[in-house]
Amino acid sequence: MSPIFVGQTCMPQDAVVPGNGNSSCTLGGFPSYSLNVTTVAQIQLAVNFARNQHLRLVIRNTGHDFLGKNTGEGALSIWTHHLNDIKVIHDCESAGGRYSGPAFKLGAGVMVYELYDAAEREGYTAVGGECRTVGVTGGYLAGGGHSPVTSIYGLGSDQVLSVEMVTPDGRFITADEAQNTELFWAVRGGGAATWGVVTSMTVKVHPKIVVSGMEWDTTTVAMNIIDDVFWKAIEAYWRRYPDFSAAKSYGYCRMSPLPGGAGGYAWRAKPFMVPGMALVDFKQLVEPLLSEWAALGVDPNITFFEHDSFYGAWSQHFPTSVVGGRYARTASRLLPRRNWEDEGLLRETIATVRGLVEDEGAFLVHYNINADAPSDAPDSAANPAWRDVIMFNIIGLTWNEDTPAHEVAAIHERLTNDLAQRLKDISPGAGGYLNEGDVMDPEWADSFYGANYERLLQIKKRVDPNGLFWAPTAVGSEDWIVTGQEPYITTQFGRLCRK
Repeated sequence: MSPIFVGQTCMPQDAVVPGNGNSSCTLGGFPSYSLNVTTVAQIQLAVNFARNQHLRLVIRNTGHDFLGKNTGEGALSIWTHHLNDIKVIHDCESAGGRYSGPAFKLGAGVMVYELYDAAEREGYTAVGGECRTVGVTGGYLAGGGHSPVTSIYGLGSDQVLSVEMVTPDGRFITADEAQNTELFWAVRGGGAATWGVVTSMTVKVHPKIVVSGMEWDTTTVAMNIIDDVFWKAIEAYWRRYPDFSAAKSYGYCRMSPLPGGAGGYAWRAKPFMVPGMALVDFKQLVEPLLSEWAALGVDPNITFFEHDSFYGAWSQHFPTSVVGGRYARTASRLLPRRNWEDEGLLRETIATVRGLVEDEGAFLVHYNINADAPSDAPDSAANPAWRDVIMFNIIGLTWNEDTPAHEVAAIHERLTNDLAQRLKDISPGAGGYLNEGDVMDPEWADSFYGANYERLLQIKKRVDPNGLFWAPTAVGSEDWIVTGQEPYITTQFGRLCRK
């Protein structure tokens, strides 16, 4: 749930609790009707009905969404959550013969934890997100999908072998390398809620692997260090990103100013790991960094780990993620390798990212990730900026229920037009992550789709000429507007109208 995008109304689970006092609860930006679909025929009926009656149509899977794509005032909602079958295919050959090996056929409602449970049970490694309740074949794969094992297997969209879906004209089709090839290209990275209703995807799975890494969760107070020493330790880490990326690392870290305004920072890695690497080799990889930290007097109380499968690392060392808070908004940027290849640009990059936290009070989620395209993956619509990324940043600003409305407006404006712009300024031609980006990015088409946008737009016009499927920042969304919006945030509390 994303309360911001439904007009800050109360959540459904609160509205139905007897005696909770929420007499003012309204639907807000939630759909008027929701269909709990369990068959393809039901989806076809809903699509045809919405198209013929000119109704707003939205698709909802798990509700794990940063941009308000799965809701809309007055809409008819197709809820795919219970299409959650998993079929194991030990010997799968893709259309055209590019891939031969194990695969899973995933229903549209399968969540990450269900995928990983099945992969562990069957003796495989699957590519999915770190959050348990992400819907795998929903917005995750359609948006590209980064994963803790992306460094060795590619993005989530690189795993897709075929797609079954209901198109805007109500047909049930299969898209793969041999048929409906344009849709097959578009749906793998070209965005969710755009091309139709996915009912299932068949994806590659991989052999089990050893995973080693380390984690910490600390503060500058706990480490008894001053802020300047903290930033020296951070710079030592960031400067080593090329080495870690070359080793196929996945560094998932978060930092934020401590509350109270007296200085200091919270800092955690949950985790920093390398899939496919034994612990003895991992310790050798990070030893120079840890030695430099020790010389600075920085001890984050590291715990090392090694597991004989990815499942063990994921289930024990990743935090529970919460999506859809009322009092925060985020933006993202995929910083490219070239920012590390020139010393002057590297210094500017480090100073810029540091300043967002140190001077502006933003929280920063930063990944050291390698998302090179696998040699056996067909071309897809995934943002080309992923293929050159070395640091993926999510920045966010927060407020609280007592923050005056004019200050909230200023926070929204500052995130989009100041903080996020600073990251753009140091990375011209790069991009952001579609699934975790800024819904108000004024250059969203370039940021989230890059050079693929024009081709995607032409496909959209052919397969969905009436614009039945719409979502904020989706391909073709520029032709529509939600009425009654503040200039600093587009919610789904308003009527969707063609411009």
